Amino acid sequence: NTCTPLRYNLNYRNFYYVTDGEIALKLIVPQNSKYLYPEKDYENFEFTSPVNVWAHTGHKHDELKVKLPKVVAQVNGIDVSGDAISRELKKAAIQYKKRGMPLNADQEKSAAKKLIDDEVGRTLLVVKAKDSGINITKDMLEKRLKEVQAKFRSDAVFAHKLADQGMSLGQYKAELETDLYMDQIIKKEIEPKIKIPENNIRDYYEKNKNKFENQETVRASIILLKFNPSQGKAGEQEVLKKFESILNQAKSGTEFSALAMKFSQDSLASKGGDLGFFTKKQMLPAFSSRAFKMKVGEVSDIFRTGHGFHVLKVTDRKPAGTSPFQAEKEKIKNFLIQKKVSQATRDYIETLKKQAKIKIYF
Repeated sequence: NTCTPLRYNLNYRNFYYVTDGEIALKLIVPQNSKYLYPEKDYENFEFTSPVNVWAHTGHKHDELKVKLPKVVAQVNGIDVSGDAISRELKKAAIQYKKRGMPLNADQEKSAAKKLIDDEVGRTLLVVKAKDSGINITKDMLEKRLKEVQAKFRSDAVFAHKLADQGMSLGQYKAELETDLYMDQIIKKEIEPKIKIPENNIRDYYEKNKNKFENQETVRASIILLKFNPSQGKAGEQEVLKKFESILNQAKSGTEFSALAMKFSQDSLASKGGDLGFFTKKQMLPAFSSRAFKMKVGEVSDIFRTGHGFHVLKVTDRKPAGTSPFQAEKEKIKNFLIQKKVSQATRDYIETLKKQAKIKIYF
């Protein structure tokens, strides 16, 4: 899972894009994030996971045009580090450069100011959480860190992603701690006040039915046996002979998932080879061309790809059509709650700003 976001369910760091020569704010957020959605994003919201942007930092050609002071702001005497702002700004600048839209100095400066303002808001929420008696313990932090690490194939992949972000483990843990404080204060002060009437949920569904149109999907499981080309035809025949025995067991009623867990050399073996649901275009043609012609419960013959030999079993199927209201009701409700929480959080931060002593040094 190389695309798991480091801040997997609390990731609301700012990502900037250029519109008419200006820097406009857009948030890349997971489906269940609570924080600071721009209002306009809701008009185009789709119930899918976002694309996570990874940026490699640290090369000389990635240097920023603007220089930030060591301390970019103070919030009630608490310093806001320029390094953290530079790290986020650099990631945005790299992405725009890759798109052929390098940011000029004025655009970088505008983006930096927005990032600083965002960090001021985060700091205020943390201060408020602590003043309210909320305490994030070491065990809570370690538990959250382990939840994030578990989303990666290995600790080495996790460490590599941290390095790509230009972050040390200590810096990342500090950000996780901030997220936990924010999460707790929002749950305590804001979420309990948010209510969504049933008719609002129904209205959203009726006005946005196009968002709930589904393509036909199939769920399937696979078994993979690899072979070494250097062993030639004899090696292939040996693997095929073993696979034919496995296939006979599968077609004779032996649980496919148990066979996958025992014999498959695919990374999904521990999950019984389950590929989950997919559309025709989401899966490689070698798999989708077979799966969409098969009946539920049917097991394919052995077929070959560049990865090795495979057998496929279709385990479920969903026809194309509009998903019914009851199936989408909870997701819509959560979405509308998030929308209200986001606006309420922005308003809450503005109130905290009026009560705080804030100094900006950039």
